[in-house]
Amino acid sequence: MTVQKIAVVGCGGISRVHLSAYTAHPERVEVVAACDPLPERTAWARETYGIERTYSSVAEMVDAGGWDVAVVCTPSSVRKDALAELARAGKHILVEKPLSDNVDDAREIVETCEKAGVILAVNQNFRDQYSFGIARKLIEDGRIGEVLGIDQQDLTFRQDKGWRLGMARHAMSVMGVHWFDGFRVLLGREATWVSCRTFSSPAIECAGETDGFVQIHFGDVPVSYVQSFSSSRKHVETIVFGDRGTLSLNYDSATVLTPDGASETIPNPYAGDQRRESMFRSLDRLLTAIESGGEPSNSGRDNLRTVALLDAAYRSAEQRTPIELVEGLPW
Repeated sequence: MTVQKIAVVGCGGISRVHLSAYTAHPERVEVVAACDPLPERTAWARETYGIERTYSSVAEMVDAGGWDVAVVCTPSSVRKDALAELARAGKHILVEKPLSDNVDDAREIVETCEKAGVILAVNQNFRDQYSFGIARKLIEDGRIGEVLGIDQQDLTFRQDKGWRLGMARHAMSVMGVHWFDGFRVLLGREATWVSCRTFSSPAIECAGETDGFVQIHFGDVPVSYVQSFSSSRKHVETIVFGDRGTLSLNYDSATVLTPDGASETIPNPYAGDQRRESMFRSLDRLLTAIESGGEPSNSGRDNLRTVALLDAAYRSAEQRTPIELVEGLPW
């Protein structure tokens, strides 16, 4: 197994989970460099994870060389420029979700990377951290028959801090991008219609929405999804309705329920304390694609349809009208 030399762009909060994941796999990953414009953050990376080579900019880190793959953990508002600079330098990239705040910029990023001949992947880690991957296998095995619909609730009271507070798109950009991607994984098809309404609760400090109510059609399969950062009740569950059974999903497990009252619960090995493994698996899909010459399942091109769903939900809320998609895209 090849050990790949990695550089981390952005040493903020989410980088902690990435770095913890990578240092647990020295047989596969060696983090040799990191950059951040704030010196206290690069100092933290050196002191906590022993990253000796730290820089104040992407340009400095690119010029120094000695690595081939970048993991981009910057705020979404500055990712586009960082990704373009890395692509021009010929670096393969794993980028935090969302790939972009809107689908037009996401498409531009994907095309920039493709023209530069570099592989772009997106850290949609809930494919593992949540029980979506287990559920997809159960559906493929016919455990609940044909999928008829999905109901998703993600209810919590969540007060973020830092750069996210100033973003015009908030709760669904933070969490909805996971669920939109998960619906695509579960159904193995693309959205055709999206309707959304949002509001911002005065109980939460932020510029964007705190709550969203979304209806999606994946062809003839409806999905109902509620996202709340202002709920007094905490509850996360995905219900997948089939014509021969039902799936109940959460972070810890997937449960198959059948009409005769039987049930089977399959634990998720990447939940809880093992959630960092989902970060490593996202990166490893990219590394495997680099070595094999293939395309990772979490590629930027694939992720366009996840970002398109997110963008369509926001546009529907802004325009107060449903948005139609063709094969999951607005063009």
